[in-house]
Amino acid sequence: MIRTLAAGFGLAALALTAVPAIAGPSENTFLASLAGNYIGKSTVTDQNGKPQPVTCRLTVAGSTGRATYNGRCSMAGATFSMTGTVAFVGGKYVAAMSGSNGISGNANGVFRGGRVTFSNSGHDTTAGGNRDVVSTLSLAPGDIRVNFGVRDNKTGKTMRGTIPFRRS
Repeated sequence: MIRTLAAGFGLAALALTAVPAIAGPSENTFLASLAGNYIGKSTVTDQNGKPQPVTCRLTVAGSTGRATYNGRCSMAGATFSMTGTVAFVGGKYVAAMSGSNGISGNANGVFRGGRVTFSNSGHDTTAGGNRDVVSTLSLAPGDIRVNFGVRDNKTGKTMRGTIPFRRS
């Protein structure tokens, strides 16, 4: 079950390892404003349709042209950790992430209404799985949201949820 959550969160929080910073003053201000310690708590629907509590911690550090983050989520006694970067490069917001489950990737974001949102879909085969994953990561100062849906192609069962994060 945590692998399914990790797949959803992993693709949502896509990552970038080293990026040249080419941000202007407004982008630098936005990225710096994301800095802080966040806690995310929610109940997600597992593959059997049962509600499962999930708790996450996320630390975001802002610097010129980018914000880096690291975090950990736990659900049903298992944990998943992730690290990544959000940056403004070549006139657009980009994100990158790597997780303890081996999932990593990059995504372009859309900035609208004081928030940048990254959307992604992919296929996860870690640990012999066969899962389709759709997710979004939405960032605003003091407000981070992860939405995801995971479909196990072997069983046809789905897991979905929204995890809101607030500064702690």
